[in-house]
Amino acid sequence: MTYSFGIFGSFGGKNGIKLVERILTEIREGRLEANVPFVFTSCAFDEPGNAPRLREIVGPEMDIIPFSARRFRPQLFCTDREHWRVLYHREIVNLISGYQFDAILLVGYMLFTSDEFSRRYHLFNLHPAPPGGPQGSWREVMWKLAEEQAEVAGAQVHLATPAWDAGLPISYFTVSLRSEGFASLWEECQRRLITEPFSQIKAAEYETNPLVNKIREVEVRGELPLLLATLRHLANRDFRLEGEGEKARLVAFGREVRGGYNINDEIGSGDHFPAVTVGSVKRLAISKPPTTSGAGEGSFLFTDRYSVFDWGAMPDLLPGKGASLCMMSAYNFETLKRAGITTHYRGVRSSGRTVPYNELAHASAEMAITVVNRPPLVWTGSGYDYPRYFHEAGRDFLVPLEVIYRRTVPRGSSLRTRYTPGALGLDHAIWPEEEVVLPHPMVEFFTKLEGYDRPLDREQAPRLSGVSEALFREMEEITLQVEEILSAQARKQGLEIADGKLEFAVCHGKIIVCDVVGTPDENRFQFSGHPVNKEVLRNYHRSNNPQWVEAVTQAKRAHAGRPGWQEGCTCSPLPLPAEFRDLCAAVYRAVANRYLGRKWFAARELEKLVGELEEWSSPLGS
Repeated sequence: MTYSFGIFGSFGGKNGIKLVERILTEIREGRLEANVPFVFTSCAFDEPGNAPRLREIVGPEMDIIPFSARRFRPQLFCTDREHWRVLYHREIVNLISGYQFDAILLVGYMLFTSDEFSRRYHLFNLHPAPPGGPQGSWREVMWKLAEEQAEVAGAQVHLATPAWDAGLPISYFTVSLRSEGFASLWEECQRRLITEPFSQIKAAEYETNPLVNKIREVEVRGELPLLLATLRHLANRDFRLEGEGEKARLVAFGREVRGGYNINDEIGSGDHFPAVTVGSVKRLAISKPPTTSGAGEGSFLFTDRYSVFDWGAMPDLLPGKGASLCMMSAYNFETLKRAGITTHYRGVRSSGRTVPYNELAHASAEMAITVVNRPPLVWTGSGYDYPRYFHEAGRDFLVPLEVIYRRTVPRGSSLRTRYTPGALGLDHAIWPEEEVVLPHPMVEFFTKLEGYDRPLDREQAPRLSGVSEALFREMEEITLQVEEILSAQARKQGLEIADGKLEFAVCHGKIIVCDVVGTPDENRFQFSGHPVNKEVLRNYHRSNNPQWVEAVTQAKRAHAGRPGWQEGCTCSPLPLPAEFRDLCAAVYRAVANRYLGRKWFAARELEKLVGELEEWSSPLGS
C-alpha cells in the first residue's frame, strides 16, 4: 500500500508553507511515492498568517482541516495550559478519525501535542540539531551552539513523544561550523568574549548576531533535503518503526539503527545539499555533482522494491533484496577490475566509510560510485531529442543504451519474433517449444532512457550511443568479456547465467561499465534448470495478473514510446500473496549466498526453494 501521512502546521510564517508546497510537488511529479490525505492547520483562514495560502497549493485530492487554537477555550489556555492541550488534541483526534494514514508530519506546528496524542500516532518532527544536540526553539539551539563553540550543527527528524525534543531519532545530517566562511565570525566572537560576557552579547543581539545567523543559514539549507530523503525512505519502506512511543525502534535497510540514520551521504553537506534521484529499485545520492567537464561522486542506495515490464516500483517489498543486489554487484565489479575492466564502482559504504567488499563484516545496501551526467532525454512530440541530450551532457555521460548479452533463447523471448532460428546460427526450421542454447553468445542493444526499452539494430545503436565507432566496438568486446567472467563465477557455484544486461558511460574519454552488474535483476540466473531471477516475478504476473500485463502492453503500444505511458493503463498491478512474496525474497538472498560462496543472508538453500517455486510457476516457464 502507498505510504500515507498527514501534515500538521500552524503556518504563521512562510517556511512551513514552502515545505508543504515542495512535499506536494515531489509527490505530484513522482519523486515521492506517498499520499497526503489531509493538511491540518491550527490557524483559521481569517487569522493572521499564511494558512489561506494552503488553498492555493493543496489540490482537490486532499482536505484542509482548519481548527483555531487561538479560539479554542482561551480562558482555559490561560489558567491550565496542560489541560487545554489535552482537550484541544482530543478534538483533533475526532477531526482526523475518518482518515487512513501511517504517520503525521509536524511542519512548523507551534503547539506541543498532548502526551496521549503523541502516544496515539507516529508524529515526525524536524528539530534543528543532530541527535544529542541542544533542545529548544531553533534560535535557542543556534545560540547554544555558538556558546559551546560547537564543531558541527545539523538537524534531525525524530518521533515527537511526551519527552519534548527527545524522541527516537529517525534520520539526521551534520554540517561543519569550521569551514572557511566561519573563521572570521569565530575570531570576532572570541575577541568580544574577552571584555563582554556571552549573556550580554546574547541579550543585545538575540536576533541579529552574525555568527548565530550564519549557523542557522547553513543548518536550514539541509532541512528540506533531510525531510524529503526521510520521507522517501519511509515511503519505500527502507525505514520502518517497530513499537510505539518511547519504546519505538527504527529498522533501516533491515537492521536496527540506534541514534538515527545518518543521511549526509545522500544529501551532501555544507553549501551543497543535492536531491536524491529516485529509481524503481534504487536511488542515487550525489555527494559531488558532475559537471559538463568532469565526473562527480555519489552512492547507490538499494531498496527492497522490484520492477517488471518497465512499470516502475511494484506494490511489494522483498526483504533483503536490495542488500543482496549490492553485495553481488560489488563482488562482480571488483572481479572486473582485476580483469582490467574499468567501472564506476568505488567501494561499498559501511558505517560511514567506503571499503572494499572483502573488508565488510555485514552486508550493505549502499555502494559508492563515480557519477556522470545524465540529462533528461526530451520528447519533442514526434521523437526523442538525442542531440540535445549529448549537448547538455558534455564530456562525461551515460551512454543511453542497454547492452544485452544472450546465451540462450527461452520460451516467450522477443528474439523468436525478431529473428528466425537460422539467422542466429541454429539448425531449426521453426522455433522449438523448449529453450534453445545459442552456438555463441550474442549482443543486442536497446534504448535506455525512452518511455520503454526499444530494440535497436546494428545501424541504429551506434547512432544513438553518442560514441565513436571504435568505442562502440569496445562496448561490444567488453560485454562479451564480462559475460565470460560472470558465467565462469556462476558455474563454479552451481549456477548458470542465460543472459544479462550491461550499461556503459563515457568518462575521461574512456568507456566504463556502470549501473549494476551480475545480479538476478540484470541476469537470468538458473539453478538446476530452474529460473532463480526476476523472471519468476514476471511469470507470476503473466499467469495471475494477465489483465494488468495486457493493459501494460496496450499502453506501451498506444503511447508509441512516449514517456508517461503508465498513466494510460486501465488497471494497476496487484500485490503478491504474502507466501509467494516471502519466497521470492528468500530466493534473492539464497542466490547471493550461493554465488558469493558466503552466507551473508538468512535463507534456506536453493535446492529447497526451487521446489517451492515450482508450485507457483507459470505455464509459460522461463
